[in-house]
Amino acid sequence: MSSTSFTEIEHKFIVEKNFDKEDFFNKIRALSPTKIAKIAVRDTYFVLQNDRKHVYRHRFDNEIQQLTVKSVESDSAVRTEINLPIDQSKGDQKEAVAAFMKALGCSWSGEIRKDIDVAYFADCEVVFYQAVGPSNVVDCVEFEAVSPSSIDAGLAVLKKYETILGFAGRQRESKSLFELALLDGAPAGIRKLFL
Repeated sequence: MSSTSFTEIEHKFIVEKNFDKEDFFNKIRALSPTKIAKIAVRDTYFVLQNDRKHVYRHRFDNEIQQLTVKSVESDSAVRTEINLPIDQSKGDQKEAVAAFMKALGCSWSGEIRKDIDVAYFADCEVVFYQAVGPSNVVDCVEFEAVSPSSIDAGLAVLKKYETILGFAGRQRESKSLFELALLDGAPAGIRKLFL
């Protein structure tokens, strides 16, 4: 197990509504990814009473289902992410996860839906998505390091792909998707917890 086994290392860029996704993925195809996929994802986030250091997420799509804990950081580029797989053959476990989180003291939950285009490389996942929350819609490109040996190695992977694909020098978004697409629609007490 590497020192980054439970660490997410990613850079997020908010892109304009007229972002040329087709041209972007043509550049990606030229790099020979191992796979490109289109995935519809539902992420349900859970907040525990008085815990502003973590958010919990139930992800469900046609490829994976998992329960995740993520740390809340001032910059989401490097943060804790622990994923527990849920048996996909059992179908959508949203109700069971919600009951489990309620037993742990969940005080609020909200949902984000994403239409994802993702390219898989051995060292990086490059993703374009539109995330739809209750009050915000966000178009993003993300670069996420895959199993790097260290944080520095992961950041070097991100820099490599960002440079090749024309994102070097662009303004990176430091907020998490939870903050960007979901938090504005949460009750005032939940918003205050994370400010």
